Amino acid sequence: MSIQAVILNRRTEKVLCDVESYRPVPPEVAERNRKTVLEAVKAAGWAPYHHTRGVAGIPEPWRVHILWHDDVRKAAVYLRDELQNTTKVPKLAAAASVVILVTWLPQFYELAARSDGQVAIDEEHLAAASAMVQNLLLLLTEQGMGTYWGSGGVFRKPEMFDYLGIPRGERLLAALHVEYREMMDPGKERRPGKNRHKRTDAWIREISL
Repeated sequence: MSIQAVILNRRTEKVLCDVESYRPVPPEVAERNRKTVLEAVKAAGWAPYHHTRGVAGIPEPWRVHILWHDDVRKAAVYLRDELQNTTKVPKLAAAASVVILVTWLPQFYELAARSDGQVAIDEEHLAAASAMVQNLLLLLTEQGMGTYWGSGGVFRKPEMFDYLGIPRGERLLAALHVEYREMMDPGKERRPGKNRHKRTDAWIREISL
């Protein structure tokens, strides 16, 4: 597909199932898709960024934390049983083939008083990380995978960061729940994105001076 076709075909779909109904990903499916997902993540990392973040010698202002299928189930159980979470998040995790957590690294966010320049730098870090997430969504869509960009919910909590080994200085931007083509079980509950049919072009303004 052309880039435009991929953009137009990308759609938000929440896929849920009970934790007990988790369907393991067969080894051959897991191995094939692991390579595809890693290639997509690396390619998505070519998103533009303006300011070098430079934490631990890494210039990009984003980080990616990947939960492969076996660990997705463990995380879903932990969310439900240990954190006593009763939202849809454990069910979203249980239905996913892989969960990709994308964080960004604020530079001046915690300062009580930030200069305009410092605010602008953090805004650029966040914008760059968002561009990386959109790249990743499109690359996975091109591969026929289902995706849902969630804000993370309970994944954002310090306890969950500690459980997953994510440094607390990072901020969760996206919890991407990804469903492999081979794992698209019709028995799962599916909820389409609520804004797909509310699209307009009224936000476009052409300037004439």
